Amino acid sequence: MFFKSFKKITPIIALGIFIAVNTIHAASDSKSIFKNKKIDYQKLSTEEEEALRRKKAMRSEEAVNKPKVQKKETQKIVFSRLSDISFIHIPQETGKIAEIYQSPNQDNSRLVVHIQDLHTNPEATLNLARILEILFKDYNLGLVCSEGAEGPVDTSSVASFPDPEVREKVAKLFVDSGELTGEEYLSITKYPDLPIWGIENKDIYFKNIEEFNSIMKFNHDSQAFISQTKKALEELKPKIYSKEMLEIDQKEDDYEQQTIETTDYLKYLSLYLRKLNIPADSYKNITLLNETIIQESRIDQQKVKQESQDMLLNLQSAIAKKPNSTDMDSLMAKATLFKDQKISPFSFYNYLKELAGKELGGQLSKYPNVMGFVDYLAKVNSLDSAKLFTEIENLTYEIKQKLAVNNEQKELVLALRNIKFLETFFNLEISNEDLEYYLNNRDFHKVAFFKDVLAGLRAKAGLSTQADYIDFNPDLIDSHLGEIEDFYETAKSRDLAMFNNAVSEIEKRNVRVAALVTGGFHTKGLTRLLKDKGYSYIVISPYAKTGIDEENYRFLLSGKRKPIEEIIKQFEETKQK
Repeated sequence: MFFKSFKKITPIIALGIFIAVNTIHAASDSKSIFKNKKIDYQKLSTEEEEALRRKKAMRSEEAVNKPKVQKKETQKIVFSRLSDISFIHIPQETGKIAEIYQSPNQDNSRLVVHIQDLHTNPEATLNLARILEILFKDYNLGLVCSEGAEGPVDTSSVASFPDPEVREKVAKLFVDSGELTGEEYLSITKYPDLPIWGIENKDIYFKNIEEFNSIMKFNHDSQAFISQTKKALEELKPKIYSKEMLEIDQKEDDYEQQTIETTDYLKYLSLYLRKLNIPADSYKNITLLNETIIQESRIDQQKVKQESQDMLLNLQSAIAKKPNSTDMDSLMAKATLFKDQKISPFSFYNYLKELAGKELGGQLSKYPNVMGFVDYLAKVNSLDSAKLFTEIENLTYEIKQKLAVNNEQKELVLALRNIKFLETFFNLEISNEDLEYYLNNRDFHKVAFFKDVLAGLRAKAGLSTQADYIDFNPDLIDSHLGEIEDFYETAKSRDLAMFNNAVSEIEKRNVRVAALVTGGFHTKGLTRLLKDKGYSYIVISPYAKTGIDEENYRFLLSGKRKPIEEIIKQFEETKQK
């Protein structure tokens, strides 16, 4: 989405809540892709580290002061290897790394971690805070650049409240109401010195807000037309579509309603990739995911563990022959980081492969399961989940178009795609890729297009040429398209303003690792600008089982807030549970 409520939570209101609830408190006595991974990374890493410790302990008196040396080595590895951004690990229950870009510019060692904020979703907000905490504790995060504010974001008046339990409970209430961001929550509850910098241009931001609220005024009437037209088109499918097209349509509906798994739907679609000779190059992430699914089914975890331990034993022997080598300290440090989930499985196993290649030469063929596992992890690491779901949508559409044997079927497939687009377009929920599609096909989203398609298809189906319950007034859609286009243009202007303000502050503070927190719509524009500027970046999506709370999102953007009495009442109810 696009916005956070500007300037966030008002300190006076927040302090009022804290004072009120402290009185109450004192009076009392007190969407994953791999859903069921069979690979137990924690077990693998723990057993490998223990094996390493046993082997290393055999190396004479060198164990003196090793805990301090090892801790220093792990810190050294983390901070020296941040240029290798595949090194960073986020637990899958907290978030998903959606994209990685390693800049070839060696002069710019800075890393920007772009976190896609799912506004007004409490679960995603708390996971965003956990991601920031990982970055702050393990990777020396120096700055959080935050959408929806301008200049310094100061939480000290709330973060200094003395009772940590009350502070956390009240902060969660504000998270639940959508009025507190993940970075503010983390600052208030744990890290008051966490530097947060608002990166908006206030004038552009409020221009976008005004456009948003203007669109919401006509949105209801426009959505009535969209809903009626969509219903009329849907009713034509049994009369126009072939049996096979209807089957695909049902599968798509099951996928959208989440009654079948993404992987099962992909298997189904992939049959048509081969059957219809659709070039796989257009669907790189689907192809990649299919390959990883097959590879995962073939992984023998016990063999990977055994071969890893054999490889470590041989590495220990090879390294022991080099008296001045620091490779064993580095290996131990890497194993510790992997065990503590501070580096990714891909980073650890890829390092193991590289070290074995250097120390064991031509012996890598002895470890086929480890090598296959590294290849599997490399593919998982390169998967772009955001693009994957766009590819799924595009492939479904292409399959239907290829199966359509006449103009009526093709027209219905196109009209349904476009009416579904309008639904999200008028709700301001589209991605940059969707916007590009619309701008290239603008006339196929106007009232006249849907009126003509419906008239022709209904006649073909033996029905009256027009659905009497639909008002085909162009003012319901056509006259508003320009306003929505302007809204998205302003949103893109915000991209540039946020980028310039973020980079300016990052460079002024000479920060090596910074977080950039915005809604997902801004990802494409911001990552393009980061790439052009020579920055390495990672895109992370916080985990959440549900989407945003649309009603609350619009409520907050209209400038409304929950009454203070209601929030205090919520706090009392949480204390009774």
